[in-house]
Amino acid sequence: MQLKLSDNIKKHRKEMGLTQEGLAEAFGVTIGAVSKWENGNNVPDIMTLMELANFFNVSVDELLGYDMSSKNIEDMENKIEDLLHEYRFNEAVIEAGNALVRYPHNFRILYCCAEMYFLKYTEGDNDRDRDMAIDLYQRSMEHLSQNTDTSISEYSIRHRIARLYTKKDPEKALDELKQINYDGCNDSSIASVLMNSGRFDEALEYGTSAMIRLCADQFGVITNMAMSLAASGRKKDLEKAIELCDLNISLTELWSIPGKITYFHKLQTIMLLLKSWWLACTGEDDAMKACVKKTWDLANLYDKSTSSNELSSSIRFYFSDKKAYSFDSTGAGAVTGIESMFDDDNSVVTAKNYKHMKKVIDEWNRLKKTRD
Repeated sequence: MQLKLSDNIKKHRKEMGLTQEGLAEAFGVTIGAVSKWENGNNVPDIMTLMELANFFNVSVDELLGYDMSSKNIEDMENKIEDLLHEYRFNEAVIEAGNALVRYPHNFRILYCCAEMYFLKYTEGDNDRDRDMAIDLYQRSMEHLSQNTDTSISEYSIRHRIARLYTKKDPEKALDELKQINYDGCNDSSIASVLMNSGRFDEALEYGTSAMIRLCADQFGVITNMAMSLAASGRKKDLEKAIELCDLNISLTELWSIPGKITYFHKLQTIMLLLKSWWLACTGEDDAMKACVKKTWDLANLYDKSTSSNELSSSIRFYFSDKKAYSFDSTGAGAVTGIESMFDDDNSVVTAKNYKHMKKVIDEWNRLKKTRD
């Protein structure tokens, strides 16, 4: 224990950018006393130990380096969480109070107790619980360097604080959300706060941005899932991949402005090509040929239209004065985009299935020759 104490005093002193002389001056002791603390030749008295812990913004246990501290903390966390799961909030509050007295500068305890008050506020809508949660989240951020849980970050904590401010102070909630609105990730939350504040035009602006993101993510996720399944080359996986293609085609139809050829139809040609390919993989040649024909017709229809990659003129529900555009890896045209996909023969994703692409290419070229 003494060796850990000496090491910890030295570590925290250096982290604060202090020399031994600076620490000695702060505590009214000699440089020799500080040197003995750090060499392990002497230990501070109990009062000085408490003052050092407070000065370094850590708990006494942490400064001492007790081996059992981590287990004690975990036990406290588990007890508080168990009480929460059983809706025994009053007992959880008592346990949280005890934990905070013992470990006032420990990230895990601060965050666990903040979560407890957050959930208690969600359940009971008590202003005191909300204020306690905000305070504990803010204090936990001061000790974020102790955090080892990758699912917790400054962003996630600040997002929780913003949620807690939503009723108490909507402007504060908006300010918090906008400060951490990285690449529009909080557009939906901001739209919700604006709507509940009666600022409907602004809510629609942010809601539109959030909807575009949702649409793009939805298309991308479904496509990636389909390709991941098809990569196995197994018939049952290929059949599921084809179902996901159909799902994406249906969804893009719902997003698109009715009666108008839009950018979503270009996305549909991509899904139709993939579906054609996987039908060829399963030996359904007649269905494959019909699907290639549909791909060919739609690709040519898209290229003949005045459509572009402007989402603001493509999406059915668009309530913003700002224009939005989308770009994909197949280029501007649908026909040339499809043909660029024929050459993807070196990908780990297509390795097991690429040999079946020849049937699709042959059918495509047959249709192309017929047109010429």
